[in-house]
Amino acid sequence: MEYLGRQRELTLFRNELDTARPSLIILFGRRRIGKSRFLRELAKGRTEIYFQATRVSSLLNLEQFKAEVAKIVGSRPQLNALSNWEGVFHYVAEHTAEHPGLIVTIDEFPYLLDDEPALASILQKFWDSDALGQGAMKLILCGSAISQMEELLAERNPLYGRKTLSLDMKQLTLTDVAKFFPEYAAEEIIKAYAIFGGIPYYLQLCNSQVSLRQNVVNLLLTETGTLIDEPNTLLQTELREPTFYSSILAAVSDGCNSKSEIANRLGVKADNIGPYMAKLLALDLISNPKSLDADEKGRNRRYRVADSLISFWHRFVRPNLTAISSGFGEDVYDHVIEPQFSEYMGIKFEGIALEYAKLHIQAILGVPAQEVGQIWGHADFDIDVAGRLLNGAFFFGECKWKRSAIDLGHVRLLRERSEKTTYGKGEIDKHFIFFSRIGFSSEVLDLAKEERQLHLLTPENLVKPRG
Repeated sequence: MEYLGRQRELTLFRNELDTARPSLIILFGRRRIGKSRFLRELAKGRTEIYFQATRVSSLLNLEQFKAEVAKIVGSRPQLNALSNWEGVFHYVAEHTAEHPGLIVTIDEFPYLLDDEPALASILQKFWDSDALGQGAMKLILCGSAISQMEELLAERNPLYGRKTLSLDMKQLTLTDVAKFFPEYAAEEIIKAYAIFGGIPYYLQLCNSQVSLRQNVVNLLLTETGTLIDEPNTLLQTELREPTFYSSILAAVSDGCNSKSEIANRLGVKADNIGPYMAKLLALDLISNPKSLDADEKGRNRRYRVADSLISFWHRFVRPNLTAISSGFGEDVYDHVIEPQFSEYMGIKFEGIALEYAKLHIQAILGVPAQEVGQIWGHADFDIDVAGRLLNGAFFFGECKWKRSAIDLGHVRLLRERSEKTTYGKGEIDKHFIFFSRIGFSSEVLDLAKEERQLHLLTPENLVKPRG
């Protein structure tokens, strides 16, 4: 299968692997994000010892690791006799001269730490020795347990200060997601992104030769659909008390965006859900951004579901599981999802436009952004996209998924709102960006030709950005 996306990350990692010195690389990110597939693509054409740890004893993992070592550098009596991790690492290092730049990848590294807590110290001792220098070994530690992997980079950890490259792998961008749907129009690609997000595993399950409706039915609205229980599976794999976490995500999906609202929905005290919210934040399943015009000590934050599939599942799949299990998945799509989907997209389109601004604002305005976010908390308005450029200029944006073109009234209203917020208030250098599903009135198009501060973007622009 062709590898799609992450070209920037591949270049970054390949440059590190091409160096003539030893490397210690840390790669982490939530499950389904595509870490293992990325590592397989990265290792093409290179010599690699690849080992995926499992939830068994350290001794059993060590024996399997030795088996993988033997496949690449050969099995000798001294390897068979080794009974500890440090000895095996040194054995590998002794043979790197025969395989310059040898990659040693340990996937799901946290599983080893569970049964061998001293392994980080063992690796520190190994790294600090001169054993790696001769063959410039490339040691890659990869894992989905984000907190444990981040701990490897913490100052109190034995490996602190030794990594040569680290990456917290995030979801694919809309531009990369478009590569999975070469037959789809830009609007359909954005809809697919709003349902499946940028998770490679979900995207690879889709068939670009059939309609988006059919993909949703096949994967989410059929009793045997691969993703029909995916949110629960993900939580059960990652967390204890998955039912409570799922209840939190349901509450946030339904619009509860403060800790007190979520707690009231669940019938618990707000203080009791703090650790649960922190865990969901660490897993990138929720976000908690602050309004750009909030003061430094302000608590003007909102919780949001950061995973599109989870958001879609709680909105449309979970409430209709009985009908789906009875074989009425297509009816659920036609009579529940289709009538409400524009409303759902109105919210998701804001997030998509916000991500676009973070990634591509320089291509639009010519200057990189210092910060990008949203503005809310005012009695009569929110601002969908806003930010400040490195040159001090401000920008404000509005998103419209409705089947009506943006007209001069929308332009005037956004300009007025930009003066009602303290963010950039009184500044002369302001840009105004409009994201529209349908397009723009002829008057707005004419105005954009005259005013350099006015920028108009359609689905085609988002899917295939400039620059």
